[in-house]
Formats: sequence, structure tokens, C-alpha cells
Amino acid sequence: MHPALLTAIFLFSLLGHGYLWIALVNRLHGWAGPRRLIDVLTYACTAAFAMLPLLVAWQWWEWGSDFFTAKPANPLTHFALVYCLGCAMLGLGQLLAKFVRGFRDDDPQAVISKEQRFVGPPQTFPPDTLQGLYPRLLGWVPGNQALRLAVDTKRLALPRLPQQLDGLRIVHISDLHVTGRIGPAWFQHVADVVNSLNADVIMVTGDLVENEKCRAWLNDCLGKLRAQYGVYFVIGNHDLFIDAPRTVADLTSLGLIPMGGTSVLAQWNDYPVLIAGNELPWERRLADLSQPEHTHAMRPLRILLMHSPDQFDWACESDGDLALAGHTHGGQICFPILGAVAAPSLYGTRFAGGTFRRGNTVMHVTRGISGETPMRWRCPPEIAVLELVRSET
Repeated sequence: MHPALLTAIFLFSLLGHGYLWIALVNRLHGWAGPRRLIDVLTYACTAAFAMLPLLVAWQWWEWGSDFFTAKPANPLTHFALVYCLGCAMLGLGQLLAKFVRGFRDDDPQAVISKEQRFVGPPQTFPPDTLQGLYPRLLGWVPGNQALRLAVDTKRLALPRLPQQLDGLRIVHISDLHVTGRIGPAWFQHVADVVNSLNADVIMVTGDLVENEKCRAWLNDCLGKLRAQYGVYFVIGNHDLFIDAPRTVADLTSLGLIPMGGTSVLAQWNDYPVLIAGNELPWERRLADLSQPEHTHAMRPLRILLMHSPDQFDWACESDGDLALAGHTHGGQICFPILGAVAAPSLYGTRFAGGTFRRGNTVMHVTRGISGETPMRWRCPPEIAVLELVRSET
């Protein structure tokens, strides 16, 4: 077999191998199953990810150039051959699909313009901002953007946006993941930047705190947020690792408005706005979106808060105008051309981050503020500023 063809098979098989097992892990972590079972299955996928290339390499070495042309009777060799070629076809197919779909993160029908700027702290973060050996080692990785905060400003076109709310500014943040691995100075900086943006309303979409020892940090972070029309929030799956009802109570006492499984009808600039929250599939409560509208002649603008973008179907079925989600962290590590890697979603990396439109519903998925692992590459933490404008289509 020609060396160029062998090289192509080798590279595409590695690519397909990575796609296969990372896709399985992504979907596992988008499932609301038992945490221990998910962890066990994740370890099994990791073992397969590490061992299968060694098996193929061993058989390739044993057979040499005859590996792809012979018809071995050995079942192990036959499996290695089929697996290698299958992965090569998967890798090629995924790469071609990337080119067909394009490489944009935002639907051009939904995003009129966007701008990104990086915001550093007024002074350098203290040395203990990354706490513990593992986070500090990751801090030395070249290109790690875990502490490089981006403010992404997008003008979103909503098909049914009323004139009274044209120009409304929403700040959307998510996934603080207060674990103790990143110190409180980082989260205080995030809060200061959010407040400096003078948003009309602030929306927070879950995975806030997962370490009991760090609860007090919320006072100087989320507790400082202020906006004309309020600060609304839902919790995420990582909030359930500790006492989630207490987290909701603590944030409510700080002035934030909990939206998990409920809805509220507000008046913004003399126009009705229906805000509702969805914490599925982890919290089973579902907001009733029908009752508040009966007392209003005008159809309220519907803004839906979700932790997971997997709830996009629910947002569309609920006739939402704007859905806000987090959970997927933008993939945390993004490669050129290949894009996002890790996204805990039943749809893999499809909704890793960006803006999507289906019918009259626009969904914005933020990259979030942090993560369990303080490692980001070509995927900086995000404060999203969403300026709503009327769409002609």
C-alpha cells in the first residue's frame, strides 16, 4: 500500500478514534443518570480510549504492510483491522461534515454583530488564585485561558421583539463552578465587570457552587450583582452535589430571583415579559407558562432560562423568544478546524457554545465563567452582553 495512503488512514483513524470515545463521554455527561454509574462508564471509556490504539498498533506492527490486505484468521487481528478502518471512515466523515456545516458558532440570522474584548483585573490576581497543586500546574500550561476573562457583546435579532424592548441589554453568565480550585478574587472580579456593564437585567444559568466551604464566596460575587430589572437564576447539576435548596435560599436572601421550575410575569419599560426557568433533566419541576398571560392583551416577550442547551426543544415548544443556557463551557478546549472537544450534552458538541435559531426561538449558549478543571484553550471564560433588536424576518 502506498505510504501516503497509509499515512492518511493512520491520521483519520486517530481522528475518528478520538471523536468516537469523546462523543460517548459527552453524551454520558448529558444524561441525568446516577453519578457513580456515569463515573464508572467514563473510566471505562477512558480505558478504551487509551488501550485500543495500542492494540491496533501492535497488530499493525505484527502484520506490517499486510495488515490492510491480508485476511487474518485471528479474531483479535480482524477486530483491530475493522476498528482501524471504521475509525478512519468516521474521522473523514466528521471532518467533511465540519466543512459542510461551516465553522461559525453563531447563526447569522440571529446575530447581527458581535465584538469580543478581554478584561483584566485592576491589579494582578494574588498568587493563590489557583489553589492546589493540580490547578497550579494547569496554570503553567501554555495558552491556558482559564483566568482570561472575555466580554462578548452580541446584537441579537428576535423576530417578535416589541418596539418597547428594542435595545434591551441582558448580561448572561453561567457555570461559575465555585469549587475552591480558583480563589475568590476571580469571582469578585467577574462580579465587578458584570456590574460595570450597566445591564438592564442579569441572567445566571446554573452550576454556581459545589463546595460547602466556599458558600460565603457567593456574598462577594453573585450577591453584588445589580440590574434595573433584577437578577434571575436557575441552578445546574453540579449545584446538586451539595445542598441545592440551601443554595437557592442563600441566593434569594441576597436579592436574586429563583426561576427553577417556575415563571414570573414582569413589566419592563411598560411591556409584559414572561421569564421562566428549566432545570431539567436533573430537577423535574417544569414551569407553567400558560396562566400569567391570561390577564394581558399583549403577548409577553418570553425569556427562558435553562441550564442545559439540550432543552432547546422545550424552549421551542414553549414558544420562547430567547432561551439562555450554559453547561457545555464552550467545549473548554477548542482545536483549529476541529472545534470544541468536551461538551456534556446528548447532542455532543453541537451546542457547545454560540447562538442558534429555530423558528422564532433564539438560544444563546454561553461558554461560562469557570469549570471543575481550570483549563481552557482557545475558549476563554465569557460574560455575554446580549443587546436585543427587532428582526425583519
